[in-house]
Amino acid sequence: MSSVRRLVRPALLIVLVIAALPATLGPGSGRPVAQVGQPTPKAPPGPSPSATPPTPTPDPKPAPLTLDMAVGQMMAASFGGPTITEGLRRLILDQKVGTVLIFGDNFTDAASLHRLTTELQRLGRDAGLPAPLLVAVDEEGGRVMRIHDGVAALPSELELGARGPQGVRQAVADNAAGLHTLGIQLNLAPVADLRSNPADAVIGDRSFGGDPAAVGSLVAAAVDGLHDGGVAATLKHFPGLGGAAGDPHSAMPTDPESFDRWVATQARSFQAGIDAGADAVMTTAVVVPGLDPSGTPALFSRAVVTGLLRERLQFEGVIVTDGLGMGGITTLYGLPDATVAAVRAGNDLVLLNSADAAYQASAIDAVKQQVRAGGIAMDQVQASAARVVALRARWPVWAPSLMDLAAAPPTFELALSRR
Repeated sequence: MSSVRRLVRPALLIVLVIAALPATLGPGSGRPVAQVGQPTPKAPPGPSPSATPPTPTPDPKPAPLTLDMAVGQMMAASFGGPTITEGLRRLILDQKVGTVLIFGDNFTDAASLHRLTTELQRLGRDAGLPAPLLVAVDEEGGRVMRIHDGVAALPSELELGARGPQGVRQAVADNAAGLHTLGIQLNLAPVADLRSNPADAVIGDRSFGGDPAAVGSLVAAAVDGLHDGGVAATLKHFPGLGGAAGDPHSAMPTDPESFDRWVATQARSFQAGIDAGADAVMTTAVVVPGLDPSGTPALFSRAVVTGLLRERLQFEGVIVTDGLGMGGITTLYGLPDATVAAVRAGNDLVLLNSADAAYQASAIDAVKQQVRAGGIAMDQVQASAARVVALRARWPVWAPSLMDLAAAPPTFELALSRR
C-alpha cells in the first residue's frame, strides 16, 4: 500500500449545503427538513400595535409524481466501463432513473470518480429529477471496497470490530468523509449479518461476528460513523445471510433457522442499526422457510420485506434490493420479472445490476405496465418514490474540484490512499 498526500485548507472540508427540498418528503423522511417555497408573511403597513399579522397560507400538497418519474425514482441503474454510456444517459434522461450504482471499473482514480459523479449530477438536473441523483457504492472495508483512492482505507468488519464501537465510528467516519467529498451519497454498508454458520460462503469476515449484542453495538457505531462523514447508511443483507450455507451470487441458499431463532439473533443486529437511524436496509436472496413457509426468496417475499422489516421492525426508511444480477436470482427470474416481484414485495429501490441498458429499460417498463394494469398500486409506487427522494434530500451531494483542493495552501493534510 502506498499513499499520496495532498494539501488543502480545513475550511474547504467544512461546507454547509442548503438543498432546495420538496415541501413534503413523504414517509420515511427521518430527520425534520425545512420546507421551501412557502410564502413569507408581510408586516402590516406602518406601526399598528393592534394589527394582527396575516397567517401564512401553507403550500398545497405537491402534486404526485408522474408514473415515469415515480417508477424512475425506484430504480438504480448500472453501466460498464469508465465512461458514461449512451444507454445510461437514456435511462436517466428518458426513464428518469434517479440512482446509479457504481463499480470499480467505472473509474480509475479519485479525479476520474469526481468527474463521473459530477457528470451524473448534471444528467440528473437535465432530467428534471425531484432531488439530486443518488450515487451509491459498496464500500464495506476489507475485500469489499470499490474505492481505494481519495478515501481512508477500512479493514474487514471482523478486524475493525476489535477496536470497539468508538474505534469503528471514527474509522468509518474518516472513510465516509472521503466518499462524500468524491460525490457519493449512499454507502451500501454496514454488513449487519451475524455469522453463525462456518459453511457460509459469502459473509465470513465481512461480519462483525456472531454475538447479536456485540454486533448490534458495532453496527450502530458504523451507522453513526457514516452519518458523521456525510453519507447515508444501508444495513445488509436482510433477513441475514451469515447463517446459510452457500453464496447467492452463484446459487440460491437456504437458511433452516426458525422464526424464534431469527428473532433472537439476526433481527437484533438489524434492529440496532435501525434504531441508530440507518437510512436504508438491503434485502437479499435467501430462502428462509421459518420466515416464509412458501419458500419464496426473502427479497421477493412480502412476508419478509413488508411483514418483518417494515411492520415488525418498524423500519420507515428505504428498502433496497440486493443486485438482481446475482446468479442465485438469474437462474430463477429474468430481470423484468424479478423487478416486478421485488416491487410487489415492498422494496422501494431496485438495484437492476446489469450493464445492458436496454435490459434495464425493459424491467422498468414491466413495472409501469403492472401499475397501469392494477397489478401494483400507484399509491405504493408514490410512497416508495417519496422515501427515496427523501433520502436524497437528506444527504445532498458536495463534491469540490480536486484541482481546487490540490491548489490550496499547505495548511492541512488529506491522505489519499492507494491500494
